Amino acid sequence: MKILLTTILCLLLCLPALADQQTTVLQENVTLGKASAALPFIDGSNDAAYEKQLNALIRQTATGLAKEVGGGSVDYQVKLNRPSLVSLLFTATNGERVAYAGLNLDLTTGKEFTVTDFFVDKEQVQQALGDYDKVLFAEEGFYLQERKYGAYANFVPYNKVLDHMRIGEAGRIMQVARLTAAASGKTLVLAKPGLLALKLASNPSTGYSWHMSADKATVVRVGSTFIIPREEEERMATGVVGTEILFLNVQEPGTYKVQMEYKRPWERISLDKFSFTIVVKGA
Repeated sequence: MKILLTTILCLLLCLPALADQQTTVLQENVTLGKASAALPFIDGSNDAAYEKQLNALIRQTATGLAKEVGGGSVDYQVKLNRPSLVSLLFTATNGERVAYAGLNLDLTTGKEFTVTDFFVDKEQVQQALGDYDKVLFAEEGFYLQERKYGAYANFVPYNKVLDHMRIGEAGRIMQVARLTAAASGKTLVLAKPGLLALKLASNPSTGYSWHMSADKATVVRVGSTFIIPREEEERMATGVVGTEILFLNVQEPGTYKVQMEYKRPWERISLDKFSFTIVVKGA
């Protein structure tokens, strides 16, 4: 079990609804040398300088791809769109000549992000994904390019490699189902396997914390963190009730019952408990 959480995911879980909105990607039709191109254009982000850098990188990538095939046309697909991350797949076509390029853009840095930003170390990247030249992030997993300008032919679902990832960073690219104790006695229906975040009142200074058990091993706790209320943090108060966030990975389709208990690890009796059901429809 990994407890490798960062403030990024906590912010994503706690900010107002606007933080969940997708990045705005406009389209502009341009000429790149001998090629006509439909290009994405990022707009409305929080940092105009970073936005400018990324739009310049988009133009540079498309221009290089057009030169590779000697003209023709360039088109694109948005493969991932999150509040701070956008991944784009470019395709240049000139007769029988076809070339591909992917860009993973981070709106918080104005640069490309890579798969190593989301894994603990390079060895685990290699183990999880195998050999590749470049990775393109998508809504449900990674597309792998074996050689420069080649197709992104291989696909690895995020859920299959989640145990190797930094969970806090994973929350930036994966959709996260958010629950509270109000889920007690209810059923969460998911279209596919994925990541859950349980937000529960907790006071770890008393020795109590939330413990998860499931009727099947395909529901795995992969991390946790604790958030102190801002007003209490400012007063430097100790022993206050805050929010414990537990992250669960549901790995396979099926129906699962999850039991949550608020207790001390060395005691059998729980101070509070509840259960809920997860139904995962597809892979």
